[in-house]
Amino acid sequence: MKSIVLPALALVLSTAFASANVIDGTDDRDSLLVIGPSLGLSPDEIDRIRKVSGYVGCFQPTPSLGSGALFLNNQQILTAAHIFFDPETGARRSSCFFKTQDWEAVKIDLAPESAVFGALPPKAGSNYDFAVVPLVSPVPGAEPFPVAEDKAVKAGDELIVVTAHPAGMEKVVPNEVPVVQGCKIRRVPISSSITSFYRSDCDASGSSSGGMNLSRVDGELVYRGITITTGLWREPALHGAPYDEKRGSVTTSLGTDAAILEAGRKLAVETRFWSAGPPTD
Repeated sequence: MKSIVLPALALVLSTAFASANVIDGTDDRDSLLVIGPSLGLSPDEIDRIRKVSGYVGCFQPTPSLGSGALFLNNQQILTAAHIFFDPETGARRSSCFFKTQDWEAVKIDLAPESAVFGALPPKAGSNYDFAVVPLVSPVPGAEPFPVAEDKAVKAGDELIVVTAHPAGMEKVVPNEVPVVQGCKIRRVPISSSITSFYRSDCDASGSSSGGMNLSRVDGELVYRGITITTGLWREPALHGAPYDEKRGSVTTSLGTDAAILEAGRKLAVETRFWSAGPPTD
């Protein structure tokens, strides 16, 4: 079985001082508004990204912060599961939220008690480190990017990775604006796990976990995966190092197919029957 063993991206708020795992030279991440057009994004696509992606976080018993995006409908998000679990005790966090980075941001509570997790608790950075989590109410007017399940990812595919506000960036970006970068899939290992995954040369650091990976398929932007883990992003010797999986100069994402797509569809069906919000334990 091939599995993801690189260190997970730390999500605690105290990591904001840390550096990044910058692959192949300089840190290419920047504001969606600054480099979005050069990445081929239209004004409508830029607006759509701001409506569907943003911050994912929890406050209790310890704070955590990552990225996520609406998945399949406007009342559930896809993100990294380890955001919702205390790393010391394995206890599920509470007081969790999703906040968009739209022109007029929308903040909505999450219901992790009704989520579909890859594992309970998940191992951070593993093939099971995913969560599809319902919102207590929909994000008005938001349309998630589709999943191209009949078009497999392959080495050489170009990605546009969206994160809320990763730690250790070289460029200064306002907190209310999504951070994006253009990068490429470098290898797509054969997975015998419940999920698919791929390796990329995307730059990453703390709070990048759960970031939406977009790619253009037949001219349409589609939701390809989520960033799960990167290499030794606090190791100065790797800063700007060439792509090298063995050394850890690599970033890994889980694909939006297989178990993740099944989880999203399952939760979407369940939420249709909510009459007064999500059920509670």
